[in-house]
Amino acid sequence: MPVLNPGEREASVTRLSEIKRQYTRETIVGVAGELFSRHGYHNTQVMDIVRAVGMSAGTFYHYFKDKRDLFDQITRESFEDLRLRIKRLREPLNIWDHRDRRAKLMETFTEYFNYIDSHRQQFLILLRGSFGVDEELDCTVWSYHSGIALDLAEDLRIWIDIGIIEGLKPLAVSFAVVGMATHLGHSYVMERTITREDAIGTLTSMCMAVFDSHMTEAGKNAIFELKTEED
Repeated sequence: MPVLNPGEREASVTRLSEIKRQYTRETIVGVAGELFSRHGYHNTQVMDIVRAVGMSAGTFYHYFKDKRDLFDQITRESFEDLRLRIKRLREPLNIWDHRDRRAKLMETFTEYFNYIDSHRQQFLILLRGSFGVDEELDCTVWSYHSGIALDLAEDLRIWIDIGIIEGLKPLAVSFAVVGMATHLGHSYVMERTITREDAIGTLTSMCMAVFDSHMTEAGKNAIFELKTEED
């Protein structure tokens, strides 16, 4: 067995310490996310999290300043990750191709519901666990989720500038889409009144209908030319 010199031993200890620290933090975040979504922010106390994890309060405060700091970090990390994944799905997109638009929309909403399925507790934080903490955090939580709408609005502005659509309000449409997706997510998770397939299909069809109804003559001609080439 090789003998490590003092510098190597110190580096090895540091790596192991960092791994342990990361594992402990992830454990706290996972347990806290479940408790916040199940009981809400106000009904979950630091000691509830500490007991559920099986650690001391001192260990908790080594990682987070307080309950609010923990909640803020959980929210920021989970929803920013979702936002980036959805944004990447639209890159690249052949906006002139009707089929590619539909395919990208299907992929986007599928990813949204995949996220809900694999992070139900975190999704519930947005639905019922976050608002009412305090005004600043309420705004922060919504800003993370509304970032998805802002990204879509940016794309709509680009498509207006290149001349494929016209006559719609990018921000209004984008927030309407996010609102519909959130509400359908709630019905899917909490009320179980719709299936994820129905939700994804409906959202895709509605977005396509809005897009098609605001398409310019250039956009319509592009679709016609693509169909002609295929025939």
